[in-house]
Amino acid sequence: MDNPFLEIKNLTVKVGSFSLKNLNLSLPKGSYTVLLGPSGSGKSTLLETLVGFHPVREGKIYLEGKEITNLPPERRSIAIVYQDYLLFPHMNVFENIAYGLKKKYKNDLQKVKEEVLQIAEALKIDHLLEKKVNLLSGGEKQRVALARAVVVKPRILLLDEPFSALDVKTKENLRNLIKEIANKYQLTVLHVSHDLEDAQNLAQKVVFLKEGQILEQGTFEDIFLRAKNPFIASFVGLNRIEGTFEGFQNGFIQVRVGKNLLLGKGDLKNPVKGQKVKIQFRPEEVQILLKPLSEKNILEVNLKEVKREKFLLRLELEVEGLKGSTIKVLTLPGLFLGRDIPEKFFIKLPPQRVWIF
Repeated sequence: MDNPFLEIKNLTVKVGSFSLKNLNLSLPKGSYTVLLGPSGSGKSTLLETLVGFHPVREGKIYLEGKEITNLPPERRSIAIVYQDYLLFPHMNVFENIAYGLKKKYKNDLQKVKEEVLQIAEALKIDHLLEKKVNLLSGGEKQRVALARAVVVKPRILLLDEPFSALDVKTKENLRNLIKEIANKYQLTVLHVSHDLEDAQNLAQKVVFLKEGQILEQGTFEDIFLRAKNPFIASFVGLNRIEGTFEGFQNGFIQVRVGKNLLLGKGDLKNPVKGQKVKIQFRPEEVQILLKPLSEKNILEVNLKEVKREKFLLRLELEVEGLKGSTIKVLTLPGLFLGRDIPEKFFIKLPPQRVWIF
């Protein structure tokens, strides 16, 4: 990246007993980045450091090429939206959204009114402008908080788990709305979340933080299919099993798993036959077969456990000949309608979606 819009260099921050340690991160202008990680990993602390709420012990923060490490929050032009909205209870919706604009435009009340109406229409809350915020639903409050942040045209918008208190339908609607707003206003967004669907639906880049350190960062595919760190692989729901390298075939890597041969893509440097490798694939991309139609990319498996996940079945399986292995598969229940799930069957893996390293 030649000229990053936001650049964090060797950032160390200490808040109480917790520390962010030597973070390095670059975001291009207009990008949407989702920051994932377990509770207590430092995601919110990083956002609040970017806003200017926490002093930096070591390292630098640059925005559009200018250092902002020690600038006060009001001079950074960075807005943050929290999960609990932090709206002003004594103001109506219009007054909440207009709060920052009144400082910006001072006596130009017509300009304030125009811009409040514009963002309210974009977020579909223009019919609520005269309403008191304590009468709003959770989704409406979150849209008001978002409008208040976006209307001042921040250089960066930070979202700290903005959907976590919302029901599933409201969450889905707000995801779509935020995507539209980010594109319309060409926002650079850094979004903290626990929800993998936020990364799946919004992220151009995913950053994974644990215990104050960035473990991995990259595209959605880099993290959700090709993650190398075992904690990340487990966190994002990847299956990971072991095999041995056999060779190359038609642009694919061939590996042996138990008594079966699999093909996949991957990242192996000068492998030798018999070398141990790791094999990853997503549970959503596995095809279940009661009888093998061919021998290509087929594994025989034993059923360990069945769970329901919304309208899907989550099967936990053990690969035949690979004792102690566990594979998770998400599937529609239609294949098993009118019959018991057999204790032994087969799964097929798409070679393009198997990652070997």
